[in-house]
Order: sequence, then C-alpha cells, then structure tokens
Amino acid sequence: MTRPAPAPAPSAAAAAAAPLDLERMRRAGAGDPEAQAWLMTHVMARVRRIARAFLRSSADADDAAQVALLAILESASTYRGEAAVEAWARRIAVRTILRYVKQQRRDGAPVAPESAIDEEVAQAPHQPPFEALPREARVYLDALPEAQRNAILLHHALDYSIEEIAAMTEVSPDTVKSRLRLGIGALRKQVRQDIAVGRKRAS
Repeated sequence: MTRPAPAPAPSAAAAAAAPLDLERMRRAGAGDPEAQAWLMTHVMARVRRIARAFLRSSADADDAAQVALLAILESASTYRGEAAVEAWARRIAVRTILRYVKQQRRDGAPVAPESAIDEEVAQAPHQPPFEALPREARVYLDALPEAQRNAILLHHALDYSIEEIAAMTEVSPDTVKSRLRLGIGALRKQVRQDIAVGRKRAS
C-alpha cells in the first residue's frame, strides 16, 4: 500500500518566526518592558486606524486606541500562537473599540466619524459598490443599524475578511455576509433616492 506523502516542512523563516513571537509575547505577559514596547509598536498603527474609523474626534479615537492597546497588553500572557500576533491583537482591538463605541453612545457622545469615514472608504481596497455619493459616506452609514454599519466599516474600510469579522464580532460568517448584504442594499437605496431628488453634497 502506498504511503501518503509527508506534508511539506515549513520554511525556515516561518519556523523561526513563531517561537520568536511566542517568546516575546511570553515576556510581554510577564511584564518585560522591552517585550511590551515591541508589542505596542508592532500593533499600534493598526489599532489607531481601527479607532479612527469608528470615532468622530481624534481625541476620542486616541482614547479608544489607548484602551485597546491596554487590553492587548493585559492579554499578552494568554497568547498561545494559534494566530499571528497582528491578527490576535486586531481581534482584541476591534472588540474593545466596539465596546467603547457602545459606551459612548449610551453616554450620548457623538461617535460617527466625519471625514475619517469618507477618507477610509475612499482609500479602501474593497470599496462598497456605489460610486459618487450625493452626501458624505458617514451620513449614509449613520442611518444603518449598528451591526450592519460595523460590518461595512470592518470589511470595506478596514479590509478585514468575512472570517476575520466573524471572529472579531463573535458571530458566524453567514451572519456577517447577511449584514453586509443588507447594509449595502440599504446604502444603495439611500443613494438612489438622493440621486432621484437631485440631492447634492453641501459645499
């Protein structure tokens, strides 16, 4: 009987990277300042981008990013290497920032970003399927249910996959797909209505 071929060995770079990250994360979780500084530097830019996409003012975005970075740091000892450090940290950051946004809404603070959403959507690799908008993107997104709005931002503005969003928001991939489909459908309807009545952006 023919034996199955052995699985190919991982590359040297891949084999060396995981133990190094595991060791750094172990040290960060144990309170080593150098490892903690490495972790913060490694994930800071992405965490700030996530916060900026969801919060109106730069001050609020900075506060949310700080809360998320602290949560990542406090969770470092739980890292087991099942995913890359960046992916692991993104999940914590998204969950923390979405909780922060919900608290801001309960407190009555404005959380819908202004130019930040428009800029993120304009630069997004997977732009929503509509072109020139009669009004700013934030106006349309604000009219959506929160779950649909978050899914669109995470997928179209921040370029996360369906599977990543499902893991971050703790729902099934099918639920994420449904939220995106319903949200995009509602956005298209709003845009068509605005075009029909000749609405234009305020100058």
